[in-house]
Amino acid sequence: MTRYRTTDGREDLRERFHWFGALAIPLAFINGLYFGGYALRKIRQYVEGGPMD
Repeated sequence: MTRYRTTDGREDLRERFHWFGALAIPLAFINGLYFGGYALRKIRQYVEGGPMD
């Protein structure tokens, strides 16, 4: 958690929601599915010998 300071120098204790931190894991999972599927398709095309989609 990142601590912020108020204008008078005290710590601001409010909890802040970090959108990028919350979306990082689902985004990585979706990217893994997309690129993993793409890689499997390319490997299958190479093994079977042509663009048969």
